[in-house]
Amino acid sequence: MKNICFFLYDLKMGGAEKVIVNLANHLAKKGYDVSLLTVNDGNDLEDLINPDVKVETLGKDRIISSLPRLIYFLRKNHFNYFVPNVWPITIISFVVRIISRKTQMVFIEHCDLTAEFSNRNFFFKLFQNISIFIFYRLAHKVITVSGGVKDDLLIKGVPRNKLEVIYNPRLSINNNDPKDPIDIDKWVNSPEKKIICVGELKKNKNFSNLIKAIGILHNKYKIKSKVLILGDGVERDLLENLIEKEDLNDHIFLPGWVKSPIPFLEMADLFVLSSDYEGFGVVIAEALSTGLNVVSTDCKSGPREILNDGELGTLCEVDNPGDLAEGIYKSLENPKDKEILLRRAEDFSMDNIGKQYEKIFT
Repeated sequence: MKNICFFLYDLKMGGAEKVIVNLANHLAKKGYDVSLLTVNDGNDLEDLINPDVKVETLGKDRIISSLPRLIYFLRKNHFNYFVPNVWPITIISFVVRIISRKTQMVFIEHCDLTAEFSNRNFFFKLFQNISIFIFYRLAHKVITVSGGVKDDLLIKGVPRNKLEVIYNPRLSINNNDPKDPIDIDKWVNSPEKKIICVGELKKNKNFSNLIKAIGILHNKYKIKSKVLILGDGVERDLLENLIEKEDLNDHIFLPGWVKSPIPFLEMADLFVLSSDYEGFGVVIAEALSTGLNVVSTDCKSGPREILNDGELGTLCEVDNPGDLAEGIYKSLENPKDKEILLRRAEDFSMDNIGKQYEKIFT
């Protein structure tokens, strides 16, 4: 039985975290001995983890301060595969090559690092690029969740023969009850066009772009809609203020996370992703799995790949509310064929993606 340990910062409500939990569950069902190791003990996903998956934490807040405990953990445990997720978790994992020469080290990079850290200073970017150039060469394999993420690592000097693209599997569950089920009822029972979005309320998701686009949709294109944004995060107050400023309180609702977005995706007329950047964009794959039409910003990496360069959905300029509003209008007026979207979604099923990871762990 192969022993696999996935290493990540925590198990909070994030896309990468949910992907790894789903992957760990899948591999455990296939008979692998699977562990989840975290730097921090934060865990919002406990109820979703297969009982056969072992969960351990180093109990630290800072990645660098976890290094002594990581060394102790690796000396105490043996793994066939050690799988760190996301820089800089990946770079401190170099100790695996020192402590356990027989352990295969497989990195998973979920982010377009250049886009995600574009606002950081020169010295931060220099350190990041040098650390990737040095330490990613120590990995036996580097998996990227999209071709765009792969291209970014190639630019940073990761050898091409170490890189392999494996898309993220579809997800279908979150782990919180909505804060305001009344808002959900308003959306469900509305006769207007139903638009849905899913994601953490944080800067790079750029829900401000969406809110402004909905105002343009109503005023310029004369299409009234109800918009459900499933998620929560640090920008909630900012977004609520913008909704009020745009006079859209009766049209845009922020009920928080729900246990599963799938029932709401099935009721919607359109899914919209308004991000500035995405490593992959698994919520698009979720939307396609219900046959739902998609409008997305063309934010590099995943969305363009998932939607086959716009053949299977509408791609719009990043941070351009006017273009996003036009894309929403056109998609509502000329929807794509549902069966084609459903077929594309099968490419991102857990069974399909799981088999690709099983080939890595053999």
